[in-house]
Formats: sequence, structure tokens, C-alpha cells
Amino acid sequence: MLPRLNVYPRLQLHISFSDLAASLLSFLSVSNREQNIREIQSFGKSDKEVLVTLSVRTSLALMLQSLNLPPGSEVLMSAVNIRDMVEVVKRHGLVPVPVDISLDKLTPSLPLLESLISQKSRVFLVAHLFGSIINLEPYAQLCKKHNLLLVEDCAQAFTGSKYYGYEEADVSFFSFGPIKSCTALGGAVTLIRDKTLAEKMQSLEEKYPCKSEFWFFKRVLKYLGLKLFSIPGIYAQLLAFLRLLDCDLDGVINSLTRGFTQGDILAKIRYRPPNQMLSLLNRRLKNCNTQWFERRELKARNFLSQLAPEILCPGHKAEYHSFWVVPILVSNPELLMANLRKQGFDATRGNTSLACIKDLRSHDTLSAFSPLNGECLIEQVLYLPVSESLPEQELESLAKQVNDFYLASRLSQAQPRATDLIIKTPIQ
Repeated sequence: MLPRLNVYPRLQLHISFSDLAASLLSFLSVSNREQNIREIQSFGKSDKEVLVTLSVRTSLALMLQSLNLPPGSEVLMSAVNIRDMVEVVKRHGLVPVPVDISLDKLTPSLPLLESLISQKSRVFLVAHLFGSIINLEPYAQLCKKHNLLLVEDCAQAFTGSKYYGYEEADVSFFSFGPIKSCTALGGAVTLIRDKTLAEKMQSLEEKYPCKSEFWFFKRVLKYLGLKLFSIPGIYAQLLAFLRLLDCDLDGVINSLTRGFTQGDILAKIRYRPPNQMLSLLNRRLKNCNTQWFERRELKARNFLSQLAPEILCPGHKAEYHSFWVVPILVSNPELLMANLRKQGFDATRGNTSLACIKDLRSHDTLSAFSPLNGECLIEQVLYLPVSESLPEQELESLAKQVNDFYLASRLSQAQPRATDLIIKTPIQ
């Protein structure tokens, strides 16, 4: 088979060449740090306190340090979560408790959440996954009932002016990291309901050193290169070169797009954002085009409408979904991934650093709880390269490839239907 001239990458950086060029030019002038922060703090026109930090991980660490919870306190979390978020919780002497999620709406089970609340429970951290946005009203009522802090992680759910966080949430995290929507190659905005908590977080953050401007300059150059390599024709040549070198394709690409390298997570996140990152974040928020998100959603829904009904897209029944990524569940994702790559579609198993949280509670009266739906999602998920820029003809071709794989698998009985593998969350 002749190599494809175009390969559609798993990731399209949501930043233009002009924004990257403007960021490079900004290093020639002095950026007004305080003014940029003030303008970013107008984010969402919220009455809440607004903190601008290096990353959502930084904001979570500041929040937990400010709360100063007793060691062993429990943080209830959506069972599918970013590994580093779980690690930050553990590093503060706290115990993450997974709350399993539904696969059709990606919502944590309310009955399960209530059953998992103990005398040690202090925080409920709910993640809006893959671009879906959860209706948090019933969770807010439950948190009030049990005196829990309600924290929402909106890192994957930024959609411009459509959602600025749930009004009753105590804390809302928004990320603008390298692979996020409206990326500024880093930075986070945190909305905090309680002024005292916000002041404590701000006071701690002010003691952090700033990341260097040279660090961010190199970062802009890096992502300018990645943006160039994401052009389908150039990306095809890059993949061919990596194969020639016998490189681990996923390992190379994931390492290039990872927001933080491996190592001591707290040491890496305890910084303030550099001035030019703040300048880029301010520029991106001012010029954010909500219509772009609408086009992305329409493209994803058009694609899903062409799939066989039995093929499950996690979150397909969510009340609102902007499709930051487009995942499907299949029982042999590695084989489908290999097939799609041969056809020029760079599907991937895991470029979002997600994992299923293990239950680490040590109560004598409690048995270990397994978040079965979360485990199923991580084991069977495949992310498809569906983006608003994917040509319609290629969209149809991708859908056909997925459908053909599913049909062939059914006929050969090589794999059960993905929907047969959905496990209902046991309520303890």
C-alpha cells in the first residue's frame, strides 16, 4: 500500500499562526503584568473572586493548601480524572475517592456519591469530561446537605461565552494549557466563591517565583513547530520519518504535547505564569470566537450521526457537549487504531493523561470499591481525529472505516458489541 499523502492528526492545536506570531513579537516589548491580570480577571463577568495561575494543577494545590484539611481527609472525585490531579490530592495528605460515572452522560452517580460520603469527606471534585458540561444542581444540593466543598474542573469544557462555571460551585477551574480549547500554551483561570479562601490562595501564589520568559519563548517556538507539523501533508511525512527511526509514535507525540514533564509534580507547578503567557492568555480570551465551538460541535455530531447506533461515544447523551475530543468505545481499540492509521487517520488511545482512580480508603468498615464504568472507559476508549477542519469527504471516510471495522468484528464474532460491555455502576 502506498503511503498516504495526507494524515489527519489526533490533535489540532486551537491557536492560529497569527496568535503564535503575535506572541513571539510580544517579547520585543515590555508586557504590563498587572493590566493583563486585571483584564483576564474580567473573565465571565462573574461576581466571584478570580485567580490567574500557571495551571489548574497549581490552582488545585493552592486550594488544598489553603483549606489545610486534616491528614486523611477524603476528596471525592469523578472516577475518570487527570493523573496529576489525583497525585496533587495525595501529595497533600488527602485520600482521593472515585465516584463512578455513567458512560452515556459522563455524570457521577448521585446515589453512589451519597453512599460514599463519610465523616472524613470534605470536597467533591467533579470533572466535565471530553467537552461535556454536567448539570451540577443536584450535586450542589447534595454537597450543601453534607457540608462538602463543590469544585468543578472545567479544563476540558471551555466553550467561550457558553459556560463560565456553575454559579453555586465553590471553585471552578478553567485551563488554557497546550492542548486545550482557546489555548494560551499554559495558564489557568480559577473562579472562587469564598473571598477568604481566594485571599489565602492569592497570598500563597504570590510567594511563588515566576516562570522565566525564556522558558515561555521556547514553549512558543515549540508549539509553532507542532502547529506546522499538524498540517496533514507535513504530518504524514513526520510519521513516516518516525517510523523509519523505529520510534514509539504515541510516546513521541504525547511527550511533545504534555503540559508538564514527569517528576515531582508540586515542584513543577509552584510557579507564577510568566508575563508573556499572561499577555497571550489575555489576547486569546479577548478574541475568543464562540462560533468556532459551534462549528466543532456540528462537525462532531455530523460524524456521530454516520456511525452505527451500537457504537458508543461516551457522553453522547450529555445535556451539552462541545466535543473537545471525540472518543468511542470498542473492545479492541488497538486493532481499530492500527487500521485507521493505515487509512490516514491518526487515532490514539490516550493523549489526555486520563486514568481511572483507585479506591485507597482504609476504613475498617469499608471494602474496596471498583469504578467499573470508569475502568471500562479507560480500557476501551479510542480518540478519533475529528475536528472542525476535517474535510467532509474525509469525515465520511473515517465514519465508514469505523463502521466497517465494527461490522467485520460482529460477523467474525471477534469482539462483542461495545454496548454489551457497558457495565452498570453498582450502588454500594
